[in-house]
Amino acid sequence: MRKIAVLLFFSMAVSAIGQVSFDDYFLPKTLRFDYNRAGNSDTSIIYFEQLLEEQFWGGSKTNLIDKFNYGDYLLQVFDSTGKTMIYSRGYSSLFREWIDTEEAKTLPRSYYGSVVMPFPKNKIIIKLLNRNRKQVFNLVYELEVDPKNYFIVKEVANKYETEKIGDADPAFALDIAVLPEGYTQEEMQKFQADVKRFIGYFFKVSPFKEYQPKINFWLVNAPSEESGTDIPGQGIWKKTILNTHFYTFNSERYLTTRDVRQIRDLAAHVPYDQIYILVNSSKYGGGGIYNYYNLCTSDNQYSEEVFTHEFGHAFAALGDEYQYGYDNAEELYDMSVEPWQVNISNLVNFDSKWKDLVEEGTPIPTLDEEKYKTKIGAFEGAGYVKKGIYRPVYDCKMRSNATKTFCPVCFRAVVDLLKFYTE
Repeated sequence: MRKIAVLLFFSMAVSAIGQVSFDDYFLPKTLRFDYNRAGNSDTSIIYFEQLLEEQFWGGSKTNLIDKFNYGDYLLQVFDSTGKTMIYSRGYSSLFREWIDTEEAKTLPRSYYGSVVMPFPKNKIIIKLLNRNRKQVFNLVYELEVDPKNYFIVKEVANKYETEKIGDADPAFALDIAVLPEGYTQEEMQKFQADVKRFIGYFFKVSPFKEYQPKINFWLVNAPSEESGTDIPGQGIWKKTILNTHFYTFNSERYLTTRDVRQIRDLAAHVPYDQIYILVNSSKYGGGGIYNYYNLCTSDNQYSEEVFTHEFGHAFAALGDEYQYGYDNAEELYDMSVEPWQVNISNLVNFDSKWKDLVEEGTPIPTLDEEKYKTKIGAFEGAGYVKKGIYRPVYDCKMRSNATKTFCPVCFRAVVDLLKFYTE
């Protein structure tokens, strides 16, 4: 039955690709649905928070149906009959990462969440689905929305000045909103200079540099009261606009924020596909969650490498290819099915991953030997675990700061997403 469910999902999504006309169903602005997801390691519940109308739609008007099957969650939007899917996107969240922690086993918590979609002309049905350990999506929440409902918040986001870097039409471009964190009013010129420096880093990396004419960066000049970010493990707390902090889940270098509402409020000043938070700090660290947000610090010696590494997570759903704290894959993965991340595998269905890129004669699994260090194979140690999960090459931008390039598997995934956003 699980296989049937997955096949039905794909056939419905694929049949909708190319058949949904943006102008038939949508207006060129955004409907935002905010909610709270509460629960623990065993269960979660969605609670309605608010609906908002935002002035821009930065996403594609052509590719409305997600075709990648990435992410821990899935947003589906149907017309009022519930029979025609008119929009969908996969995504992940910090809550999904939290439920794998020890804390989630004993302490229920709630996390703020938010999804966006083009603003509908008529009534729609919003569905939120969770992916289970067997990689099957299950419906967990459904909401009918009337776009004429006068409780949909219509406040216009025009509090902060913005700047566009790039000349592409947002409807046919990858639009990246860059939000400042821990930059005071006196440091806004530093923020602008830092962003331009990081854009330079970004376009040094393939395939982004080849797609430069189709990528826009949008700066939202929103200052913080204090400079820097929270470092709880060192007793440092700052009054900043996005409430970022290190030591997420007790990992010193993991830089995140739970203030999703404020992130969306700032990003709403511009059209966007991705959100990048640039944190005014020299401390090493960052974070990237698929179709959620990216974070990186501005002044660390490795910030150039971290910037595009984290973007690999949030933009292309790439998994980390290093091992970090877990000895056995069973602690994180159901080993009877492949992980959804395109660049890690447990070899259960290697044909569905990157087997087509492996040269004949390369052994699978592949030994960490000198003769294979330039080959595509299946090297053990990835997805945070030492045993049972494999990565495509010996080293890659998604594994370490020692290389400035994406491996061929990650490169292909990034190109696929770039095409999806810029067609």
